[in-house]
Amino acid sequence: MTDNIMQSSAKSCRRGPSRLSFICTVRNKSYISMTTNNSGGCFNFQQHVLHASTSITARHPAQRHLPFSQPLRSLSRADHPLETPPHSQPNLHPRRLPIHPEINSVIFSEELIQARVAELGRLIGQDYQRSDLLVLGVLKGAFMFTTDLVRHIYPYPASMEVDFFKASSYGAGTTSSGVVQLDSSFKKEGVRDKHVLLVEDIIDTGHTLSRLVALMEEAGAASVRVAALLDKKARRRIPFQADYTGFECPDEFIVGYGIDYAEKYRNLPYIGSVKEEFIKHD
Repeated sequence: MTDNIMQSSAKSCRRGPSRLSFICTVRNKSYISMTTNNSGGCFNFQQHVLHASTSITARHPAQRHLPFSQPLRSLSRADHPLETPPHSQPNLHPRRLPIHPEINSVIFSEELIQARVAELGRLIGQDYQRSDLLVLGVLKGAFMFTTDLVRHIYPYPASMEVDFFKASSYGAGTTSSGVVQLDSSFKKEGVRDKHVLLVEDIIDTGHTLSRLVALMEEAGAASVRVAALLDKKARRRIPFQADYTGFECPDEFIVGYGIDYAEKYRNLPYIGSVKEEFIKHD
Protein backbone atom coordinates (compact mmCIF):
# COMPACT_ATOMS: atom_id res chain seq x y z
CA MET A 1 0.00 0.00 0.00
CA THR A 2 2.84 2.35 0.85
CA ASP A 3 4.43 1.74 -2.56
CA ASN A 4 1.14 2.66 -4.32
CA ILE A 5 0.89 5.87 -2.31
CA MET A 6 4.47 6.73 -3.18
CA GLN A 7 3.97 6.09 -6.92
CA SER A 8 0.75 8.10 -7.20
CA SER A 9 2.11 10.91 -5.05
CA ALA A 10 5.40 10.96 -6.90
CA LYS A 11 3.58 11.62 -10.20
CA SER A 12 1.88 14.67 -8.76
CA CYS A 13 5.17 15.87 -7.31
CA ARG A 14 6.94 15.81 -10.67
CA ARG A 15 4.81 18.76 -11.90
CA GLY A 16 6.44 22.15 -11.69
CA PRO A 17 9.94 23.58 -12.28
CA SER A 18 11.07 23.92 -8.67
CA ARG A 19 14.59 22.71 -7.72
CA LEU A 20 13.51 21.28 -4.37
CA SER A 21 14.46 17.60 -4.22
CA PHE A 22 13.00 14.93 -1.95
CA ILE A 23 14.49 11.62 -0.95
CA CYS A 24 11.97 9.30 0.64
CA THR A 25 13.11 6.64 3.08
CA VAL A 26 10.72 3.93 4.25
CA ARG A 27 12.01 1.78 7.11
CA ASN A 28 15.65 2.72 6.48
CA LYS A 29 15.41 2.07 2.69
CA SER A 30 15.61 4.84 0.08
CA TYR A 31 12.86 4.45 -2.53
CA ILE A 32 12.57 7.59 -4.63
CA SER A 33 14.13 10.94 -5.45
CA MET A 34 12.08 13.72 -7.10
CA THR A 35 11.89 17.42 -7.88
CA THR A 36 8.84 19.41 -6.83
CA ASN A 37 7.49 22.94 -6.57
CA ASN A 38 5.86 22.46 -3.15
CA SER A 39 2.44 22.14 -4.78
CA GLY A 40 -0.59 20.77 -3.02
CA GLY A 41 0.09 17.36 -4.52
CA CYS A 42 3.52 17.25 -2.94
CA PHE A 43 2.03 18.26 0.39
CA ASN A 44 -0.29 15.30 0.16
CA PHE A 45 2.66 13.05 -0.62
CA GLN A 46 4.44 14.32 2.46
CA GLN A 47 1.41 13.62 4.62
CA HIS A 48 0.94 10.12 3.28
CA VAL A 49 4.57 9.21 3.77
CA LEU A 50 4.69 10.53 7.32
CA HIS A 51 1.50 8.63 8.11
CA ALA A 52 3.25 5.48 6.88
CA SER A 53 6.03 5.94 9.49
CA THR A 54 8.67 7.11 7.02
CA SER A 55 11.29 9.81 7.07
CA ILE A 56 11.89 12.42 4.38
CA THR A 57 15.13 14.24 3.80
CA ALA A 58 14.74 17.49 1.82
CA ARG A 59 17.56 18.95 -0.17
CA HIS A 60 17.90 21.95 -2.49
CA PRO A 61 20.93 23.65 -4.03
CA ALA A 62 21.79 25.35 -0.74
CA GLN A 63 21.76 21.95 1.04
CA ARG A 64 19.23 23.20 3.60
CA HIS A 65 17.27 20.50 5.48
CA LEU A 66 13.55 20.93 6.08
CA PRO A 67 12.39 20.11 9.62
CA PHE A 68 9.88 17.28 9.04
CA SER A 69 8.63 15.61 12.20
CA GLN A 70 9.05 11.92 12.87
CA PRO A 71 6.20 9.79 14.27
CA LEU A 72 6.59 8.99 17.96
CA ARG A 73 7.59 5.46 18.89
CA SER A 74 4.94 3.69 20.93
CA LEU A 75 4.70 0.26 22.51
CA SER A 76 0.98 0.25 21.68
CA ARG A 77 1.60 0.27 17.92
CA ALA A 78 1.59 -3.38 16.91
CA ASP A 79 2.24 -2.59 13.23
CA HIS A 80 5.76 -1.32 14.03
CA PRO A 81 7.28 -3.49 16.80
CA LEU A 82 10.46 -2.26 18.44
CA GLU A 83 13.60 -3.96 17.24
CA THR A 84 15.61 -5.82 19.87
CA PRO A 85 19.02 -4.16 20.33
CA PRO A 86 22.02 -6.46 19.78
CA HIS A 87 23.25 -6.17 23.39
CA SER A 88 19.99 -7.66 24.71
CA GLN A 89 20.64 -10.92 22.86
CA PRO A 90 23.53 -12.45 24.83
CA ASN A 91 25.55 -15.31 23.44
CA LEU A 92 24.84 -18.23 25.73
CA HIS A 93 27.91 -20.06 24.47
CA PRO A 94 30.66 -17.43 24.17
CA ARG A 95 34.01 -18.38 22.78
CA ARG A 96 36.60 -19.20 25.43
CA LEU A 97 39.13 -16.42 26.00
CA PRO A 98 42.71 -17.21 25.00
CA ILE A 99 45.32 -17.67 27.70
CA HIS A 100 47.16 -14.48 28.64
CA PRO A 101 50.55 -14.43 26.86
CA GLU A 102 52.41 -13.89 30.16
CA ILE A 103 50.82 -16.90 31.85
CA ASN A 104 52.93 -20.05 31.92
CA SER A 105 50.15 -22.52 32.73
CA VAL A 106 46.59 -22.64 34.08
CA ILE A 107 46.49 -24.33 37.50
CA PHE A 108 42.79 -23.94 38.29
CA SER A 109 40.42 -23.43 35.36
CA GLU A 110 37.42 -21.10 35.38
CA GLU A 111 35.01 -24.04 35.38
CA LEU A 112 36.77 -25.75 38.28
CA ILE A 113 36.80 -22.55 40.34
CA GLN A 114 33.12 -21.86 39.79
CA ALA A 115 32.15 -25.41 40.74
CA ARG A 116 34.16 -25.28 43.96
CA VAL A 117 32.88 -21.81 44.91
CA ALA A 118 29.30 -23.04 44.51
CA GLU A 119 30.06 -26.00 46.77
CA LEU A 120 31.60 -23.75 49.42
CA GLY A 121 28.52 -21.52 49.30
CA ARG A 122 26.29 -24.47 50.13
CA LEU A 123 28.51 -25.51 53.03
CA ILE A 124 28.52 -21.99 54.44
CA GLY A 125 24.74 -21.73 54.02
CA GLN A 126 24.19 -24.86 56.04
CA ASP A 127 26.27 -23.50 58.92
CA TYR A 128 24.70 -20.01 58.98
CA GLN A 129 21.07 -20.59 57.98
CA ARG A 130 19.77 -19.32 61.36
CA SER A 131 22.41 -16.64 61.95
CA ASP A 132 22.98 -12.97 61.20
CA LEU A 133 26.01 -13.25 58.93
CA LEU A 134 28.53 -10.52 58.12
CA VAL A 135 30.73 -11.40 55.15
CA LEU A 136 33.95 -9.39 55.06
CA GLY A 137 35.98 -9.63 51.86
CA VAL A 138 39.66 -8.77 52.14
CA LEU A 139 40.67 -6.36 49.38
CA LYS A 140 41.88 -6.43 46.83
CA GLY A 141 42.67 -10.06 46.14
CA ALA A 142 39.41 -11.57 47.39
CA PHE A 143 36.98 -9.23 45.65
CA MET A 144 36.12 -11.69 42.87
CA PHE A 145 35.95 -14.71 45.18
CA THR A 146 33.71 -12.82 47.61
CA THR A 147 31.21 -11.63 45.01
CA ASP A 148 30.88 -15.11 43.54
CA LEU A 149 30.72 -16.81 46.94
CA VAL A 150 27.86 -14.77 48.42
CA ARG A 151 25.65 -15.58 45.44
CA HIS A 152 25.97 -19.28 46.27
CA ILE A 153 25.36 -19.12 50.03
CA TYR A 154 22.28 -21.27 50.54
CA PRO A 155 20.23 -22.02 52.62
CA TYR A 156 19.94 -18.30 53.16
CA PRO A 157 21.08 -16.94 56.53
CA ALA A 158 18.58 -15.10 58.72
CA SER A 159 20.29 -11.96 57.40
CA MET A 160 23.49 -11.34 55.50
CA GLU A 161 25.61 -8.21 55.12
CA VAL A 162 28.55 -7.90 52.76
CA ASP A 163 31.42 -5.50 53.22
CA PHE A 164 35.06 -5.11 52.20
CA PHE A 165 38.21 -3.73 53.76
CA LYS A 166 41.88 -3.61 52.90
CA ALA A 167 44.57 -5.72 54.48
CA SER A 168 47.86 -6.56 52.83
CA SER A 169 51.28 -7.96 53.54
CA TYR A 170 52.66 -8.13 49.96
CA GLY A 171 52.90 -4.68 48.43
CA ALA A 172 54.54 -5.01 45.00
CA GLY A 173 56.69 -8.03 45.90
CA THR A 174 56.20 -11.77 45.49
CA THR A 175 56.58 -12.85 49.12
CA SER A 176 54.69 -11.88 52.25
CA SER A 177 56.49 -9.27 54.36
CA GLY A 178 54.95 -10.55 57.60
CA VAL A 179 53.78 -7.02 58.46
CA VAL A 180 50.01 -6.69 58.06
CA GLN A 181 48.71 -3.32 56.88
CA LEU A 182 45.04 -2.81 57.77
CA ASP A 183 42.65 -0.23 56.39
CA SER A 184 42.50 2.63 58.85
CA SER A 185 38.88 3.43 57.89
CA PHE A 186 37.61 0.05 59.07
CA LYS A 187 34.99 0.48 61.82
CA LYS A 188 35.48 -2.14 64.53
CA GLU A 189 32.11 -1.46 66.12
CA GLY A 190 30.42 -2.75 62.97
CA VAL A 191 31.26 -6.38 63.82
CA ARG A 192 30.06 -6.40 67.42
CA ASP A 193 27.71 -9.32 68.23
CA LYS A 194 27.76 -10.50 64.60
CA HIS A 195 28.88 -13.77 63.09
CA VAL A 196 31.81 -12.78 60.89
CA LEU A 197 33.02 -14.69 57.85
CA LEU A 198 36.39 -13.43 56.62
CA VAL A 199 36.89 -14.15 52.92
CA GLU A 200 40.50 -14.24 51.71
CA ASP A 201 42.04 -15.18 48.39
CA ILE A 202 45.02 -17.16 49.66
CA ILE A 203 46.57 -18.32 52.93
CA ASP A 204 50.32 -17.98 52.67
CA THR A 205 52.40 -17.47 55.80
CA GLY A 206 49.27 -17.18 57.95
CA HIS A 207 50.26 -13.80 59.41
CA THR A 208 47.52 -11.78 57.70
CA LEU A 209 44.56 -13.97 58.59
CA SER A 210 45.68 -14.69 62.15
CA ARG A 211 45.92 -10.92 62.69
CA LEU A 212 42.49 -10.35 61.15
CA VAL A 213 40.83 -13.04 63.26
CA ALA A 214 42.33 -11.51 66.41
CA LEU A 215 41.12 -8.08 65.32
CA MET A 216 37.52 -9.28 64.88
CA GLU A 217 37.52 -11.09 68.21
CA GLU A 218 38.83 -7.98 69.95
CA ALA A 219 36.02 -5.96 68.32
CA GLY A 220 33.38 -8.19 69.95
CA ALA A 221 32.29 -10.44 67.08
CA ALA A 222 30.00 -13.30 68.14
CA SER A 223 32.09 -15.71 66.07
CA VAL A 224 34.81 -15.54 63.43
CA ARG A 225 35.38 -18.02 60.62
CA VAL A 226 37.57 -17.90 57.53
CA ALA A 227 36.89 -18.89 53.93
CA ALA A 228 39.98 -19.00 51.72
CA LEU A 229 40.03 -19.91 48.06
CA LEU A 230 43.63 -21.17 48.12
CA ASP A 231 45.84 -22.64 50.82
CA LYS A 232 49.57 -22.57 50.16
CA LYS A 233 50.72 -24.75 53.06
CA ALA A 234 54.34 -24.86 51.91
CA ARG A 235 54.72 -21.16 52.87
CA ARG A 236 53.13 -21.37 56.32
CA ARG A 237 55.08 -19.60 59.10
CA ILE A 238 52.53 -19.82 61.90
CA PRO A 239 49.85 -22.49 62.48
CA PHE A 240 46.57 -21.53 60.82
CA GLN A 241 43.68 -23.50 59.34
CA ALA A 242 40.74 -21.99 57.42
CA ASP A 243 37.21 -23.20 58.11
CA TYR A 244 36.39 -23.34 54.39
CA THR A 245 39.09 -23.93 51.78
CA GLY A 246 38.76 -24.08 48.03
CA PHE A 247 42.00 -25.69 46.87
CA GLU A 248 45.42 -26.55 48.18
CA CYS A 249 47.81 -24.47 46.12
CA PRO A 250 51.25 -25.54 44.84
CA ASP A 251 54.28 -23.51 45.86
CA GLU A 252 54.21 -21.23 42.83
CA PHE A 253 53.54 -17.55 42.46
CA ILE A 254 50.02 -17.58 41.08
CA VAL A 255 47.75 -14.87 39.71
CA GLY A 256 44.23 -14.49 38.36
CA TYR A 257 40.68 -14.50 39.69
CA GLY A 258 41.36 -11.35 41.71
CA ILE A 259 44.92 -12.28 42.71
CA ASP A 260 47.57 -9.95 41.33
CA TYR A 261 51.26 -9.45 40.85
CA ALA A 262 52.08 -5.73 41.17
CA GLU A 263 48.40 -4.95 40.35
CA LYS A 264 48.38 -7.03 37.16
CA TYR A 265 46.35 -10.12 36.15
CA ARG A 266 43.43 -9.59 38.56
CA ASN A 267 40.94 -9.77 35.69
CA LEU A 268 41.80 -13.30 34.57
CA PRO A 269 38.89 -15.74 35.09
CA TYR A 270 41.28 -18.59 35.94
CA ILE A 271 44.30 -19.01 38.22
CA GLY A 272 47.70 -19.63 36.70
CA SER A 273 51.42 -19.19 37.13
CA VAL A 274 53.36 -16.31 35.60
CA LYS A 275 56.24 -16.92 33.21
CA GLU A 276 59.60 -16.49 34.88
CA GLU A 277 60.74 -13.64 32.63
CA PHE A 278 57.85 -11.48 33.83
CA ILE A 279 58.62 -11.82 37.55
CA LYS A 280 60.97 -9.42 39.31
CA HIS A 281 62.44 -11.25 42.28
CA ASP A 282 63.18 -9.46 45.54
